[in-house]
Amino acid sequence: MADINFERFESTLRILNPFNNFAEEEHRVEVRKDPLLHDTSVYNPFLRDKAKAFFGRNDEELIRKLVDETSANCIFCGDSVRTRTARYPEDLIPGGRLELGEAVLFANLFALAPHHPVIVLSKAHFLRPTEITPSHLGDGLSLARRYLQEATERDPALSFATVSANYLQPAGASLVHPHIQMLAATMPYTYHARLLDGVSSYMVQHGTHYFADLIAEERSRGKRFIGKHGAWNWIAPFSPMGSNEIMAIHNEESDLGRITVKDLRDLSDGITRVLALYEGMGHLSFNFTLYSVKGGETVGFRCLLKIVNRQNLYPNYRNDDYFLQKLLQSELILNLPEDLAAETRMYFHAGEAKGIEQESP
Repeated sequence: MADINFERFESTLRILNPFNNFAEEEHRVEVRKDPLLHDTSVYNPFLRDKAKAFFGRNDEELIRKLVDETSANCIFCGDSVRTRTARYPEDLIPGGRLELGEAVLFANLFALAPHHPVIVLSKAHFLRPTEITPSHLGDGLSLARRYLQEATERDPALSFATVSANYLQPAGASLVHPHIQMLAATMPYTYHARLLDGVSSYMVQHGTHYFADLIAEERSRGKRFIGKHGAWNWIAPFSPMGSNEIMAIHNEESDLGRITVKDLRDLSDGITRVLALYEGMGHLSFNFTLYSVKGGETVGFRCLLKIVNRQNLYPNYRNDDYFLQKLLQSELILNLPEDLAAETRMYFHAGEAKGIEQESP
């Protein structure tokens, strides 16, 4: 196993604080580099207690109003999901849609890839994160897997797929109703490509698989390793790419099309625990993406899920993605990954009886 380098750089600065009679204060800034892609994130301990100023509090009355106003004409509610959404041609999907439990998969009217289905997760128009169940997510991911398997049979060159969620408007959702989306194509999008290039270069340089080495290293260190649930390893990344990021890495498989039903159920169960964490922290909005590469295991790629919380919903809410993220491509850390992992473990401990292995901190 190659050594993985967790680089951090610290610097200090002095200011005269107007909220403390202009007393001199020394501030510390820590910059972390992702060990694979070298993306940076920034931490200032003074900001930790300022998280509420960044995210505010969800306005429950505004949320109720939003849910009420959008439910009347929601095309994902009731029979509308079968009468007002696009269908696939019969030669691609008999009946035009796929269904499992409450989940319904159908064609996207505004596709961003050759294959871009939308998957409604629930009959309910709005669910709080703690109301999203493993069955909701598991059935939705199972439909995504089935669609990918059938599409790959028709087009063997289809090698790159992602399944993503935008939940509520601060996360970029255009509709309140819980849903996810799949993108599948013969070429990867930017970050997906960087991940694959990164693990390929690591394999050439070290002769070992990056994600296998990362899992082993994080398990041995313990501080950011949350637990193992089935074939999935849950970790708070050293240098996150979003707020309170948690990731899950499959032990061996790189292709969603070959993931087992049990693996999808275990993944879904883990996601619901992270969502419970977010709601416990006061957050309702989130994004996640599951990355898949056909044949990627040969260079050390693994199916990878990344999930982050987003800005809270209140009148004139402030966007949490600004120049630092968009133009400098660096992330602001408000909660240290080591502290986040410790808090997340408490949500995973509830699943020990179901086979979630825990690591000591």
